[in-house]
Amino acid sequence: MVKKSFTLIEMIFVIVILSIIITGGLIIISKIYKRNLIASKTLELSFNTQQVIDKLANMLYYRVPLSAIGYDINSGEYKYLGDIKTQKYKIFEWIGVSEDIYKETNFSGFADLYASKKPILKAVDFNTDYINKTLQNKFDTNSDFKNLVGIVFAGSFDRGEENILDDYNNSFGWHGGGAKYVYIINDYNQSDNDANLSLKEANESEIKHARIYEKFYLVDSAYAIALKKDLNESKWNCKEYNFSSLDDNDLLLFYNYRPWRKESFCADEGKGNVSILSKNIAGFYIRDLNSHIEIFIKSIYKRGDITIKVSKQKVIF
Repeated sequence: MVKKSFTLIEMIFVIVILSIIITGGLIIISKIYKRNLIASKTLELSFNTQQVIDKLANMLYYRVPLSAIGYDINSGEYKYLGDIKTQKYKIFEWIGVSEDIYKETNFSGFADLYASKKPILKAVDFNTDYINKTLQNKFDTNSDFKNLVGIVFAGSFDRGEENILDDYNNSFGWHGGGAKYVYIINDYNQSDNDANLSLKEANESEIKHARIYEKFYLVDSAYAIALKKDLNESKWNCKEYNFSSLDDNDLLLFYNYRPWRKESFCADEGKGNVSILSKNIAGFYIRDLNSHIEIFIKSIYKRGDITIKVSKQKVIF
């Protein structure tokens, strides 16, 4: 019996069929890989974006009411967040209440007005040693807490007795303005669980503002958030990063600076620290929404012909 061999035409036919099968298989595998990559990166992007917006929401929750502003670094102009109607102000700032201290029982945030006499404020449940250690650890400094904090009386906001917006540029010390609503601790002494705080207005030698309330905010830093692409390299003064090493879509958080002491953040020729809050941020805004704060963040991922965008928003009361 003679064994037939494949003819050339048969071999070519088999090779063509195998090529078609392999090509089709590769296309299917490529599509499956692409689909899995899109699903994986969308989930990862969504999770990271949610983390960023939750962190910002927590920080903004511990803000002094009415202290949030939008800032234009090139012109030096700023506005109260509730008055912003344009996209001109791309940097957002606010003054933060000392969250680390408020979470413990060594601080009440209230004063005994009957035991207080200008310029001495009797702060109830005010443990100066604990506050000193907490803030020194937070900001990695040996500075006394009186040089780190300011006091803002809450009655101005809670009771609506004063209209800060009438003279907003002289309220909190933003970018060279006055800070008549922020008090500085000149000196202090501990009295059992309470403390006697000697106060003065931030830009004055003594207290001139007459209205002092039983509830107060202890503020330890202002915060600024901005995309790297919206900053000015000539004003960069941050030690943690070189300006050129950052990507345009890096979302940066600035902290450890005090406007009531005429300080600005380190990307504005000022002081303090900076950290990368998130990378690959295509855009964001923070706006006042009926006396609440709304945060919107859009993240982006690009690889070849794949582009994924994820948007998140949140309202803080």
